[in-house]
Amino acid sequence: MLKVSNSSNAQKVPNQRDPIQQVGQVFALASAFVCLAPILLLLAVATTSVWQQGWWSGGFTLKWLQGGWETLRPYLGFSLKLALQVVLIDIFVGFPVAWVLSRCEFKGRQILLSLTMLPIAIPGIAIALALILAYPTWKSSGWLLVGGHILYTLPFLIGALVPALSRPQLTELESVAATLGASRLRQILFVTLPQVRGALLAATIMVITLSMGEFNISFFLFTPLDKTLPVELYASYITGRLEVAAANTVWFLIFVIPASIGIESLGGASVGQA
Repeated sequence: MLKVSNSSNAQKVPNQRDPIQQVGQVFALASAFVCLAPILLLLAVATTSVWQQGWWSGGFTLKWLQGGWETLRPYLGFSLKLALQVVLIDIFVGFPVAWVLSRCEFKGRQILLSLTMLPIAIPGIAIALALILAYPTWKSSGWLLVGGHILYTLPFLIGALVPALSRPQLTELESVAATLGASRLRQILFVTLPQVRGALLAATIMVITLSMGEFNISFFLFTPLDKTLPVELYASYITGRLEVAAANTVWFLIFVIPASIGIESLGGASVGQA
């Protein structure tokens, strides 16, 4: 006859925390403080009447933030319009490229994949100067600025879509749909796109965020009628007061931070891993 051991006599394993995890938490909290402290300082400067005299010297004020919104509002509209143009062209070009790179085996595939990531390694100033030298007449029309942003952001979209399109589970689902009589177009619309919508949405938000925050290419390719938000932000740094620059930076962060949070919530760690 088998004896069942009493659970009360069982040896209890002490609940000890992993020391590596504890160290990681400390570093995570320290990193969060380092990242958040400048933002809190910006808010303090932007709401102080005369920052040179100390914290909230002259009292708390919102006039700098109000003035910053009035200054940046026109450039925000243009930056959003530019970002939307860029993301639409990126998707139109990048999705077929990512499909070929993820589904087709051919000689030189790895080289081609590396070439699609090459613009990331090239400084934005070099890209802008190359575009000006190659297409000098396009700058006045604004399309040279669009082209520069496409070169800068397209690798990130391709890098996000290639791993998503390469998943074996996705190819199996497409094969099942094909055996049931679905055409290639129906497979893409009803099988492929729903399966990669998370990566596509995260990449879209990333492209919009990168386009709105890009400065180097924009600084060399903008025109007086086509000035982006970062270029105007730079102008406020060199021509305005410290309180004005801080207020403008606060508004810029308000536009960018929610998008960054959205990317992370959609699996940002995997975006760009081609």
